[in-house]
Amino acid sequence: MSYKLKIALVVSHPIQHFCPQYASFAKNSAIEFKVFFASTLGLKKYFDENFRKEISWGNLQLDKFDHVFLNGHAVVPSDKNIDAVLLDNELAIFKPDIVITYGYFQKLQRRAYRWAIKNKVKLAYISDSELRHTRNGVKDFIKGLYIKNYFSKIDFFLSVGDANEAFYKKHGVSEGKIKRMHFPIDIELYEKVWGKKEEMRSVVREQYLLKETDIVMSVVGKLVPWKNQDHIIDAMLQLENEGVTTYLFIIGSGEKLEAWEKKGEMLKKGKVFFTGFVEIEKLPAYYAATDIYVHPASIEPHSIAISEAIYMGCPVILSDRCGSYGISDDVQEGKNGFVYTFGSINELSKAIKELSINKERRLVFGPHSHNIAVDFQACSHVKIIGELIKLV
Repeated sequence: MSYKLKIALVVSHPIQHFCPQYASFAKNSAIEFKVFFASTLGLKKYFDENFRKEISWGNLQLDKFDHVFLNGHAVVPSDKNIDAVLLDNELAIFKPDIVITYGYFQKLQRRAYRWAIKNKVKLAYISDSELRHTRNGVKDFIKGLYIKNYFSKIDFFLSVGDANEAFYKKHGVSEGKIKRMHFPIDIELYEKVWGKKEEMRSVVREQYLLKETDIVMSVVGKLVPWKNQDHIIDAMLQLENEGVTTYLFIIGSGEKLEAWEKKGEMLKKGKVFFTGFVEIEKLPAYYAATDIYVHPASIEPHSIAISEAIYMGCPVILSDRCGSYGISDDVQEGKNGFVYTFGSINELSKAIKELSINKERRLVFGPHSHNIAVDFQACSHVKIIGELIKLV
């Protein structure tokens, strides 16, 4: 019997976007794959401060991949202090050929890092770090020295996009150590909904009394200051003065809800629909009903929502602070979306207007979004494991 490459993945807790990827990895007969969780957060309900509600996730697929909860049934907060003293022993029992870690911020991840180095096991690293949002210069310089040393001991970097790779290279990582993975989405769910996109589009639009000819935008995320969903409302108000009527789904919950509801009431023709928190299984239908996905955040390393939106064939407009655009990333300017200067309502309005009145461009951008998303998800769920097998 041929030897199977043993891959250990260390992560704080079951994360709704990543678990479907783990299920895909487990299907690969060439590897033995196991996930090491430090918390039952997400599997069990917890209160999210930014969403301002108690949540849990229903698509974790834990029955589809081998895993262990290192702290038993405890719901340990997923902050910098999360750790699991049993990790060292569990890794020693599993005897992996490669350990995959997420970032360096958490004690848990640094523990996995030290274990791999001490035991001369290959290390792979995932993060969504980028260089696009504003930083404190002195603090960033000092931090950079630490990161460069930390990165020097890592064998492979599983990157999520162009901006992420630029971050790695700035901190001394060579091109040969970087392998593009892309962030995963729940591919089975999105494939299923894509197959009945028009049906789901009609269902959602009818629910909100929207006509097929109405231009509908959407944005997904916590209603917090740095997400800046209100910038879209500002652009809608400006466009009304230019005779362009649009509609918007603001999908999520959070502290800015009341303030942004009041701003939305200023629209005379268009309308903003505040959907509240939408369960992950229902989210693809909203993308299906969307003509233009807009992401105006000031801080957004690499948006899972954008990855989902392009799979559903949405043209995208996003701010230049976001890490999701580039020549080989989720948003390829002029091909499936536009990038505008963060905070410029004039630029945002111009981009929305262009896609609103130019149906032909939407019909070009939409299919390009879906096509690249299909390729990216194939890489994330299947091809990246083949790359690791060749490397180790």
